[in-house]
Amino acid sequence: MFDDVFNDKQWKTAREKAGLKGGLTEKVSMGDEFKRFQQNKTVATAKVLKEKIALYEKQLKDKHSKEKYYTNLLKVVQGQKAAIETGIEAAERPVDSKPPVEKPPVKPRTDSEIKKIVDDVMGEVDKQRDEDARLYENTNNDPNVPQRYDARMAYMKLTKGFKALEEKFKSDRAAMTELLKKCQALETHPQLKTKPEVALNVAQKIVESLDKIENKSSELHMDFITDSNAVRKQEGGETAATKELDRLFALLTQERNPIADTNHACRVVLKRTLQSIGGQPKAQEILGRLGV
Repeated sequence: MFDDVFNDKQWKTAREKAGLKGGLTEKVSMGDEFKRFQQNKTVATAKVLKEKIALYEKQLKDKHSKEKYYTNLLKVVQGQKAAIETGIEAAERPVDSKPPVEKPPVKPRTDSEIKKIVDDVMGEVDKQRDEDARLYENTNNDPNVPQRYDARMAYMKLTKGFKALEEKFKSDRAAMTELLKKCQALETHPQLKTKPEVALNVAQKIVESLDKIENKSSELHMDFITDSNAVRKQEGGETAATKELDRLFALLTQERNPIADTNHACRVVLKRTLQSIGGQPKAQEILGRLGV
């Protein structure tokens, strides 16, 4: 089901052939992720790999679109993402003994039908643009709002949505703290070595939660950076708008950093715990996912 998904050596070869000779980003090492997946090819690990390659793709698009290797490497990344998705779909598809139903041939559309489709799509685009404009009106009379349309839309999106984003980070920070407590409790549990299978199941669920929170917070953090950079580019340098976004980014980073720090602390505790259990295959699999 996952025959077309790379191992670490195939990834390195394809990446270098595309023109990139080293790692792309500190956020994720795809070579390590492909190697980890090949050691345990399941739907669960495939979904984790899919999240990682999606993060890699986002980094590639956001930060490296002007590089010579960009187009070829993007094709490699999207090809692997498609291979992972196809494998997941095949693994989750229910077994059906009935033969597939042949679909009737599709009738070619006329010019008038195509024009109507285009008009409908453009009408929806205009409608969405109007809705966005209303949503991001300067209702609080912010004096820092840029004049250019694209810069204004991005700025209002960031400033009006900042409170909700900050609350999301605070919630993730609290969730990470609770996970750290669970990690510490697991490390000192009296039945850790007498019932290792229970401990391994708990550890696996904790790692899945850590990955989910970390990936989402990294994505939101990067989205803020990307939109802020778009405003700065539109403004042509430092303005009142960019200074305000820098201030908000500093506040956001204050919430983001403890999430990353606590995530690392959790993984360190889990590593000690799993190493104390012994060389069970599942323990080795989870250790491979910790990244510490």
